[in-house]
Amino acid sequence: MLNVSQTNLQTHLVELEQLHPHEEVDPDHLRELIQQIALDGVLKYAIVADRKTKVILDGEHRYTVLKSLGCRRIPVVYVDYDSPSIIVQAWKENCRLTKRDVVEAALSGKRLPPKASRHMIRNSDVLVHISAIEQKVDVPLEVLKSELAYVPLEMVKTAMYVDLKDVLPIYSRFLKTETADTPLVLDKKTKVLLYGYEAFQALELLSAKKVPAFKVDINKVEVKTAEGLTKEAIIKAAIGGVKLPPKSFTIMGGEVKISVPLKKLRGTERHDVKTLRVYSGSLELLLGGWPTPLVKLNSLSTNGRSVWAKLECYNPFSNSVKDRIAWYMIKEAMEKGEFKRILYEATSTNTGIALTSIANIFGAKTKVYVPMTVQRASDIYLNVLGAEVVRLPVSLTVEAISHVDAEAKAHGAAHLNQFENDANFKAHLKHTAREIDQQLASLGLKPTCIIGGLGTSGHISAISLYFKTKYGDKVKIVGVQPAQNEVIPGIRRIETGMKWIQWTTFDQIVDVSQREATEAAINIARKEGLLVGLSSGAVVHAFQKIAQEKGVYVLIFPDSGYKYAEQFEKYLKNEFPNRQN
Repeated sequence: MLNVSQTNLQTHLVELEQLHPHEEVDPDHLRELIQQIALDGVLKYAIVADRKTKVILDGEHRYTVLKSLGCRRIPVVYVDYDSPSIIVQAWKENCRLTKRDVVEAALSGKRLPPKASRHMIRNSDVLVHISAIEQKVDVPLEVLKSELAYVPLEMVKTAMYVDLKDVLPIYSRFLKTETADTPLVLDKKTKVLLYGYEAFQALELLSAKKVPAFKVDINKVEVKTAEGLTKEAIIKAAIGGVKLPPKSFTIMGGEVKISVPLKKLRGTERHDVKTLRVYSGSLELLLGGWPTPLVKLNSLSTNGRSVWAKLECYNPFSNSVKDRIAWYMIKEAMEKGEFKRILYEATSTNTGIALTSIANIFGAKTKVYVPMTVQRASDIYLNVLGAEVVRLPVSLTVEAISHVDAEAKAHGAAHLNQFENDANFKAHLKHTAREIDQQLASLGLKPTCIIGGLGTSGHISAISLYFKTKYGDKVKIVGVQPAQNEVIPGIRRIETGMKWIQWTTFDQIVDVSQREATEAAINIARKEGLLVGLSSGAVVHAFQKIAQEKGVYVLIFPDSGYKYAEQFEKYLKNEFPNRQN
């Protein structure tokens, strides 16, 4: 039996012309209802209709009111009319009415008199009126009068931030169904987003070119806001002002659904067109260089197994995966008005180089704090770029965060903090993960296992969320960390604290020693001709530990090996003490 309190029914925005009333309306009640709904400016409750026949089961008067007011759509809760839990009764005593009578009356146009029928739902052992499942939505009439438009995403102006954790369930739903089911509402004059912030962010992360939106006049809708927030303040925040906190305002009281294929919003996507790679500036060199290459490692592949490396060393500034997050952190800081002329950051090398390089483009300076365990060559690279380098008596970069934060506050600098900044995760969710998916798809492949190192946890956690959402347990996600008491530049152990690893699922965590990582990196250099970094070597060693004879493996190589001459030199001297240079 149906339990009304436990139903998970959704409300859909349906074109009025698709629906079929089965009863005439009462003129007196209709006049009163028109006045009331027009005065409210919203439709408070959805109506109920049969999903298969589109016959209205409850809400004919509201349907007729919206038609008379010039609306195009109405919120509908769909049910299966064939369900034995739904019962039709006649209002008049001694009259018999069947579901077939109701459907025929609606589809033939020969409607029943007003108040001829009532529909009930069996709720456990009790019959309740079907209106019990009509959800409160408070949809503005302006929305229901509007035609659904497809608006270029870059034209939409946002007035408030969103919490990434609120976005991810919507992102995952859109990705899994390949359908956008949440409409946006824009002010028609300014293109300021009034409703659907989480959906907008999800579409942006899914690289949509357009968004499905209803356009309304903000002055004709009631905006439910935090105390003291005006419509003028919302417009100002969207057009050059300081963004408002999440959930500062809305114009609807409940969720309503549409159905638009993501393919329609993404437009024509060309994945295999090679350009001449001419760039108008060094920042465009970064963005235009994506996707970074995916290359087959033939030395690790067999007849039944293909192994692919994602070469993040092709990013131009730090020659590492950190270029992605440096750009995203700076971009979002600028959007939020938090970008300053000097940036402080704790880094083991790559993030510092990437931030300094991009900061230079915008005329800003950097001060970077590195652990004492980091190779001395990093100081030289950072000094060449103009960064001030401070070495701290710590072993791990993460141990310096509180010190850097205090220093930044004391000196009026911006601390972007790669370990906590959600721009880190978002950069990889939008770009890195999807690049891998598209690159494999161009070969007719789907991954069976993806292996990546754990540093901030940003890139491999975002990759895990993407692929686990889209492919479920068909793809295995493996994280790599240094073995106990070992140091491998760029990665660290989970117990040192990681934010985004808690947001997703890993199938396995593999421990690797520095010696194992170095040997694996050297092996790749000598068999593939690719001089990769030690964290890449750790990923290769982890692969060798867990590899099966069949499957499609993707190994994330975060950077090249050129920064790690000291580690390679130490290894070679220990292994070959009598070798002459």
